[in-house]
Amino acid sequence: MFAASGSTSEKDHVDYLDGWRGLAIVMLLWGHFFPVPGINLGVLGVNLFFVLSGLLMGRLLFIRQTPLPTFYRRRISRIVPAHLLFIGLVPVWFAISGQTINWTESLAALFFIKNYITGDIGHTVMPFGHIWSLSVEEHSYIALSLVALAVRQRWVSALKAVGVLTACLSLAGFWYASHYAANELEFSKWIRSEVSAYGIFVSALVLLTLQRLPALRVPAVLCSLMFVTAVALHWWSVPLPVKTTVGVGLLALVVNLLPQAPAAFVRLLSLRPLRTLGLWSFSIYLWQQPFYVASHNGQLSPMLALLLAILGGVASFHLLERPVRHFLNARWGQSSGAASANAAGGLHKPS
Repeated sequence: MFAASGSTSEKDHVDYLDGWRGLAIVMLLWGHFFPVPGINLGVLGVNLFFVLSGLLMGRLLFIRQTPLPTFYRRRISRIVPAHLLFIGLVPVWFAISGQTINWTESLAALFFIKNYITGDIGHTVMPFGHIWSLSVEEHSYIALSLVALAVRQRWVSALKAVGVLTACLSLAGFWYASHYAANELEFSKWIRSEVSAYGIFVSALVLLTLQRLPALRVPAVLCSLMFVTAVALHWWSVPLPVKTTVGVGLLALVVNLLPQAPAAFVRLLSLRPLRTLGLWSFSIYLWQQPFYVASHNGQLSPMLALLLAILGGVASFHLLERPVRHFLNARWGQSSGAASANAAGGLHKPS
């Protein structure tokens, strides 16, 4: 989700995609701190992130054919420094404040296996519940990069491979829904990540499909209708398979059609406040969780918790995330920049 925030260079930057990230983090914060009865805006926000990640990762791996070493270096520089700081500071705070540290949860979050080791916010000690979505992202990047490797070896076509994986994830969604309804969560949690990854893979599939079609002009009414329908399908009473496949699928279609979307729709996503929030979104997402937990437990008012979450994220972005990412990319770029540019067909390297 969040690694995609740094997937284009400054020369190759697209304002409305930052706006899409901004909209995603707004939905997530709204859902966490001021929940709306009937709809989980936090889940909607995560799905907005996932479909954007699928678009950008699909573009990098299958359209631009970014060299895999460059791809992984950029993912590491984008995610790991801020992630390590967050995972490291939370136990320090727990120790200082005399709280019990759960090292199993901490190590699971550190190594991106949180989604397989521990449960949801109601069954955890450490404020690492949100790392499940980052784990989904990291696992999906590995899977997509392996598909890209197979494609470059001419073992399989990108469209067919991603299509088969997307279909499998869709079927897994129906399987998960049946066990979820039967309250067999201990068993079915092992496939939750695979179900959630559907948004990433279906978005990459839509991208590859549209590459084979002539440019589409999307009527303003249709674009808006698809987006509103996708949001409506996140309503609590919508069956989980429909919410996952159709609702998230529509979000994937909308984000892929943004270059052909109505100008008013694009201008809305390009508003400076949304773009700025989009740039901060990864750091805000990391740091909102402790304050969300404090608010959820009644230790902080929702408004104060939200303010502290944003301030913590902005500080992390300016003091660590951005400078360290630029430093690492510059260092790695000195040794591999020329080769990466040639292998990518001369396109700008992702940041």
